[in-house]
Amino acid sequence: MIATSLYENGRYLALLVLSIIVVGVTSYNSLGRQEDPSITPFVASLQTFYPGASPSRVESLVTKPLEDALREHPDVKELDASSVNGVSTIVIEADYYLSRADIKRVWSELRGKVDRVAADLPEGASKPVFDDDLFTTFVKIIAISADEGVDISPSLLRREALRFADAARKVPQTRRVKHYGLPDEEINVEIDGVALSTLGLSIDDVARTLSLADARTPAGKLTAPNNSLTIEVAGDFDSAQSVRETFVKSDRDSLTGIRISDIASVTKSEATPPSRLALSNGRRSVFVAIEMKEGYQVDKYSASFDVFLEDYRANAAEGLTIETTYDQSGYTEARLAGVAQNIVAGIAIVVAVLFVTLGWRAALIVALSLPLCTLLSMLALNYLDVPIHQLSMTGLVVALGLLVDGSIVVTDEIRKHLLEGDAALEAMEKAVKRMTVPLVSATATTVLAFTPMAILQGPSGDFLGSLATCVIVMLVMSLLLALTVTPALGGRLLPGAMSEKPTWWRSGIVLTKTRKVFASSIDWSLKYPLASVLLAASIPLLGFASVSTLTAQFFPGTDRDQLYLRVEMPKSAGIESTLELVRKLDEDLRAEPLIRRVDWSVGESPPAFYYNLRSNKRNAPGWAEAMVLTRDENETNALIRQLQDDFDRKYPQAQILVLGIDQGPPVDAPLEVVLYGPNTHTLRVLGEQFRQRLQELPDITHTKLSISPAAPKVEFQFDDEKLRRLGLERSQIAALVDGYLRGRFGGAVIEDTEQLRVRAKLERAAWQNSDSLLSLQIPLPGQPGNPRFVPLSAIGDLEVVPDDAPIGRRDGERINQVQAFLTRGVLPEEALKLLQRSLEEDPIPLPDGYRYSFGGDSGERSEVVDDLIGPVGLVMSLLLATIMLTFNSWRLTALAFGVVVCAFGLSFLALALFRYPLGIMALVGVVGSIGVAINACIIILTSFQQSPAASHGDREAMRDEVLDSSRHIISTTLTTFGGFLPLILEGSQFWPPFAMAIAGGVLLSTIISFYLVPPAYVLLGAPRDNRIERAQLKAARGALA
Repeated sequence: MIATSLYENGRYLALLVLSIIVVGVTSYNSLGRQEDPSITPFVASLQTFYPGASPSRVESLVTKPLEDALREHPDVKELDASSVNGVSTIVIEADYYLSRADIKRVWSELRGKVDRVAADLPEGASKPVFDDDLFTTFVKIIAISADEGVDISPSLLRREALRFADAARKVPQTRRVKHYGLPDEEINVEIDGVALSTLGLSIDDVARTLSLADARTPAGKLTAPNNSLTIEVAGDFDSAQSVRETFVKSDRDSLTGIRISDIASVTKSEATPPSRLALSNGRRSVFVAIEMKEGYQVDKYSASFDVFLEDYRANAAEGLTIETTYDQSGYTEARLAGVAQNIVAGIAIVVAVLFVTLGWRAALIVALSLPLCTLLSMLALNYLDVPIHQLSMTGLVVALGLLVDGSIVVTDEIRKHLLEGDAALEAMEKAVKRMTVPLVSATATTVLAFTPMAILQGPSGDFLGSLATCVIVMLVMSLLLALTVTPALGGRLLPGAMSEKPTWWRSGIVLTKTRKVFASSIDWSLKYPLASVLLAASIPLLGFASVSTLTAQFFPGTDRDQLYLRVEMPKSAGIESTLELVRKLDEDLRAEPLIRRVDWSVGESPPAFYYNLRSNKRNAPGWAEAMVLTRDENETNALIRQLQDDFDRKYPQAQILVLGIDQGPPVDAPLEVVLYGPNTHTLRVLGEQFRQRLQELPDITHTKLSISPAAPKVEFQFDDEKLRRLGLERSQIAALVDGYLRGRFGGAVIEDTEQLRVRAKLERAAWQNSDSLLSLQIPLPGQPGNPRFVPLSAIGDLEVVPDDAPIGRRDGERINQVQAFLTRGVLPEEALKLLQRSLEEDPIPLPDGYRYSFGGDSGERSEVVDDLIGPVGLVMSLLLATIMLTFNSWRLTALAFGVVVCAFGLSFLALALFRYPLGIMALVGVVGSIGVAINACIIILTSFQQSPAASHGDREAMRDEVLDSSRHIISTTLTTFGGFLPLILEGSQFWPPFAMAIAGGVLLSTIISFYLVPPAYVLLGAPRDNRIERAQLKAARGALA
């Protein structure tokens, strides 16, 4: 036996302990460190631009062909598509049962399919952009802006941002650097419309001339016997001046001609209007987001990056501010420090409890096993590539309340045999022999209870899996130490204490009167077993009855000094009007005393500063988001409610959502109704009815429809007869107008490593209203030397009409998503119940072929619950096998399963008593309490089986076995509760429900252990394990021989 060898040879014991310390510390230093778990990138987006196309054309010509190709792949789980004016967006969800490597393979194969379909997309559609980095969490976000009072052009800001990004990529362990709010710089050729028509030219003609003048085509190679020379034609654009000097029309009979500068202004500037903007504390900025390589330690990376940042600032251009807007390392250090405090507090509580119940020497043995188990677990976590973050560290706290059980039981068993006069070696051997089967069985049942969470797939599995993995690893390591190192330490440390005068601090407190009362209660329960079973079972039944009072929840919010705003303007809004509103909001936010920093992204999503935020908005002129840092995380939720009320009242022209940071997988909206049907108009009408029903509910701040009211559009109505006489086609006119307004690219200017494209377009003053549009000149077919033009007003008229509504699709079926947002702190399930009651009392009639389902928190929660209970059948089968092998009795196995059922009720009762919601974390705690609650049952039943008198129904012997087991059962119960107590008292929204479900359930389970299990054993006829009887008979025969 390993424990015997370690006891007899102290050098082996010392060598093993030192090896565990060295290996554990080394493994800990090798583990990656980050704030939160990484989400597997099982979601990607595909965005295609088709300028000027209506939603219906985008759907039929772009979205549908791409969607059909993507749906052919067997590993695509779900497709959500949106077709709006000029933009097709498809969100692709892969099967999250795939590994990361397989998901990368899926993305690669889908890119190939998209490339093949892209060749058949209509002319004018852009190449589809495939993005599989929607869940990137950046460890640093740097804002680059001008100093207060200093004016820096967008061009210079762009160059400085790019220069900084290039330098940041060289920092070791940097995976990727991305820009946000980066100005698009180009050479703008703004042409006078009158001059253009006078020359008989169109925008396409000018762009073609510029492209031909920008000579970049190689002219071949001169090959000689001794050398080889490349031939190029000089004359490519090298500055805006070279563009100005380009002849747009020349007279072959003279040396004169018309240059670009004669009919247009040429400037190097930001694209107008800009497609995206960024503001940092009110100043125009560029955000540079830094992503660290996976598996590295964020604190070390942050320290090295800060050194680089200081050096870069010292050499940066004057008038430039480079500041950190977000640093994950600060949050990581604070989170891990908080968890470390919980671990220390838990250890202190455990040791204090054991000091009182078992004495200081036994408490010391268990206290030594805690760091040894933790260090040994670090080796396994390093092998499994589980990084150190909030969830894995909390797994250590969870395990802390569980892993001491084995050491306590073995230590108490050794102490008991020593009190009976056994030698140390004999006491060790008896304790290990007596407790091996119960400990292995108890550990196996606890491991099986956490297995569904450990193998959970998808984003919830990414989030919770590491917690369960840590618990399982530490439980296994605890079992190994409890059967090897703990007995050796007990044999060496406990005998000295037993030889001294018994005192409570040496051998544990003995409450004689309490013990007598407890013994009398056990006698009563064994005398009246049916009454005792019914009374004890009534407590978990009360818990089951209280389930209906628990409010369902997905994942709770988090207490954090961050909030964010989402601003959505009307569909027709341009980015200038969005920026105007953003500046007003920015002033209001920065005037709030509780806010210390505000950063805005306009026209696109900002860099993700939390693991479950998506960056999936691009080229959205009416969209803006802000990241806001507060001064007090405890006041953030109240501030969110205040800001939401203020902005709703002050800025009704836009939908402004003030949102807090929530834990768990990403959810688009807390409350959602998804309507399915074939007709977009009908879906819009139904969606409006559901939206009004949602708006009537209390605590609803905003509602939103995916098929929203259509934006206005300008529609040209042409006279067909005039078009026929003039020889014009509608498509030809559409292309010409598009060229006038958006411009055409022709050539590029190379500056250093930057390529600035040359865009030719009409000066903006020529097309800012409907009258200017009607005056646009359309060239008529004819002789090139005799161009003729007619204004648009001569061939038709325009009118403002509603555009087609956006079209949403899910897996090929049209949908309308009706979303609702709630006052901060209100649980979505409460609002959902009110909505369901409203729909039951006054249903909204649905035409044939239409249906609806609930999404949001409720839909995601149902999916996670299904994934959690999916493997329950296998787990219960393994649990049945474990218990059956332990007891070798169907009746005792049934009794143990009854205790499992009771454990559920006890956890529900603990949650109901303290009014916690039944969220995913609480549900995980309920499942986890099963394994812990059954441990005491296994210890008591195995003690009955191993006692000849108790196994034959001797009630006094059964009482004595219960009393002998009570000390370590009470000790393990109190230490389990004590280990979870820091999480319960933490005061956050996230951990207390989980901790209460386990700790409260375990505490209440002592009633089941003492007052249901023994009397139920009596009612079942004292089932015996014939394996023990055979072993005892064989030993007796051997003694006689």
